[in-house]
Amino acid sequence: MDLSTSASISNEIVDFTMRTLGGGDGEGMGVHIKYIDLWLGMVYITFIYVMGFIFERVLFCPALVGQIAAGIIFGPELLNWAPFTQAFVFLGEIGLVLLVIEAGVDIDVTTLKLIGKRGVVIATLGSIFPIAIGLGIAYALGADTKAAIAAGASFGPTSLGIAMNILRAGKIINTPTGQLIVAAAIIDDMIALIILSQLGGLVGTITIAGVLIPIVSALGFLIIGGYLALMVLPGLLDRFIFKEGMDDRKHGRIALGIMFALVIGLMQATHATKASHLMGAFIAGLVFCTDHHLHHEFVSQFKRLLQWLMRIFFASTIGFQVPVKQFGSGKIIWQGLLFTLSLVGKLVVGFMVPNFTREKKFTGNHLRDCLIVGCSMAAEGEFAFVIAAYSVAEGLIDKDLYSSIVFAILLSTIIAPFSLRFTITYFNKRAMAAVLRAEEEMTHQLSGGKGVDDVLTSGILEGTTIFYCINTTSHAAWGTLPSLMSSLFELELEVIDHRSWHTRFESTVINEVYAKGVLKKDVPVESQIEIIEQKVKSAISQPDSVVSVTRWTPGVVDEIVDSEHGGVPAQNVAERVAKEAQKNLDRSEHKDTQKDEILSSFANSEVGAPIRTRPRPKRVKIVSTPIGGGDMFTGGTEVFQPKDTLRRRRRVKTMSTPISGDMWGDTTTVVLAPGEILVNIIGPNDEKYASKMKEETYKLLKESGTPQLLTIAQPDTQFMGQYLDGFVRRSNRVGGTIAEAP
Repeated sequence: MDLSTSASISNEIVDFTMRTLGGGDGEGMGVHIKYIDLWLGMVYITFIYVMGFIFERVLFCPALVGQIAAGIIFGPELLNWAPFTQAFVFLGEIGLVLLVIEAGVDIDVTTLKLIGKRGVVIATLGSIFPIAIGLGIAYALGADTKAAIAAGASFGPTSLGIAMNILRAGKIINTPTGQLIVAAAIIDDMIALIILSQLGGLVGTITIAGVLIPIVSALGFLIIGGYLALMVLPGLLDRFIFKEGMDDRKHGRIALGIMFALVIGLMQATHATKASHLMGAFIAGLVFCTDHHLHHEFVSQFKRLLQWLMRIFFASTIGFQVPVKQFGSGKIIWQGLLFTLSLVGKLVVGFMVPNFTREKKFTGNHLRDCLIVGCSMAAEGEFAFVIAAYSVAEGLIDKDLYSSIVFAILLSTIIAPFSLRFTITYFNKRAMAAVLRAEEEMTHQLSGGKGVDDVLTSGILEGTTIFYCINTTSHAAWGTLPSLMSSLFELELEVIDHRSWHTRFESTVINEVYAKGVLKKDVPVESQIEIIEQKVKSAISQPDSVVSVTRWTPGVVDEIVDSEHGGVPAQNVAERVAKEAQKNLDRSEHKDTQKDEILSSFANSEVGAPIRTRPRPKRVKIVSTPIGGGDMFTGGTEVFQPKDTLRRRRRVKTMSTPISGDMWGDTTTVVLAPGEILVNIIGPNDEKYASKMKEETYKLLKESGTPQLLTIAQPDTQFMGQYLDGFVRRSNRVGGTIAEAP
């Protein structure tokens, strides 16, 4: 091939790659792009996804680290292959706004109520301590006041998203510690928005007005705007726009349109008053944090889009600005490592976590909780990068200081998840084994050579060891969890496992605790149960709360009883009791998460229409089975009446209206089994009652055509306990025998 032919082919390739798309030749009307830019854009997006996948699945790092690395490699700092870099940064900023809107929509008011004053203090100090440490380090490195404040502010935010998957896999989310972490991250996001607003006052010449206006504006929007968003606007929208009987999809779409109108207006309002425009987006989302229909519509319309925009945000908005070439400088490296010490402030705050165990403070499970909270809060994320990028863009910090800060933040996104995963694994396997060994030694000394399992087995056979299942249904209130745990410790009950959960759009909270106690001499079991109920109810401090305490018999007890009659001795008794309690809690939590779905299907039924019940999954009947509290099989007398939902649901007067309370009011729920219906009973004075009834019984009554006399049936004396894993617990059993369930 001669040189002329080679040149001709090269020119054709260049001509092909430089061809304009979008119609025309690029010289006429319209907006055109070149093919090579389109191709490189597709390669860049693919590279972002692949790098995130590799870092998350292969290197076990957060995906955002891989996405930032993709932006660094493809962006201006290295290869400079990314086309239209400004457009990608623009898309990333849109993604950030949508993320903040989602943060407002996802605010769980119930969780915020549960953590108590100490939880708020932990969240606040979790921002203040690292900011103060970072500020001090920046001062020590020679930064001026503005630069030091901006540097310290970059270490205040907490990224819940980084830790969420690890917490969920470790089954920490719905424990008291998990609830505390979630609430602390929410509060930290609010603080970050205030900080971001305040940094605007440091740009240019510092004046009193320039400093005060941003912080007053941000606090005003957060406090006043937050109050209006939670307490006023939802009611007005329900009253004037979301009418009774409105189709759910229509409700969601209208709510979505209103929310984005608020976003546009509030972003401009906050920007004009020197606060961060992200504060306006957050408040707009907060208005609809209790609207189930908006939440569903937002997720269905934007979830996938938001995931991609956030990938572009980390790769482009953040990655393009990472001065990776300077990371080769020893100065940047050691300064970045020094700034990493700011995270010590978050780790220290972890040791303020309340002791939810009976163990000595800062040992065993309490030490585990402290480290889990500290490691979770140490994970920097989106807002940390946003604050650092804003600071360098506005000239508050120089490029070298920015490089050191970004290096420290990147280290935190890698170190914190590894530390969190290691902490959970270590304490679940190593520390708990050490605790069991210590208990073995102690009980060996106190019980004449018997181990933990021996003592537990003896206690079960002698009737001195008793197990309880404690179920509470109450309104969300500040400090409920610490008060509940304190009451159990005062009763000298050893908590085997505990779970707390609530439905997203109601403020009703359910706690379920499995505990072990000692059967006191000359005190009947019924009296001990009553004492526990009174103590727990007093701790919750809600007269209408429902507390149900029942005697729980783990399945391993049957093996112990059988072993006394020639069976195989039970092994690993303590461990199996703990696992069974955890299994029951998982099952109870899973069943209760279906409450919203049940409520929704009831509320949308037509008046007079028969209630369609779907086949229920196989259920294990335990005390936590009823959604509204009480004992499912022995006919509890208390029915918990939840307050108005955070956003009142539209109620249609149907046969699914609950038994308790006002027939046509906003009341609690009733769960109908297959073949059951709800009927209205009209008394002699036209008073209305509601009752569950078998559908076959209803047909027979209707066909009779004669007035019916209702009498109280003789109570069934055959069943005196409750089912659990195929066994019946009988309160009057002799010798600890356990009859097999029918």
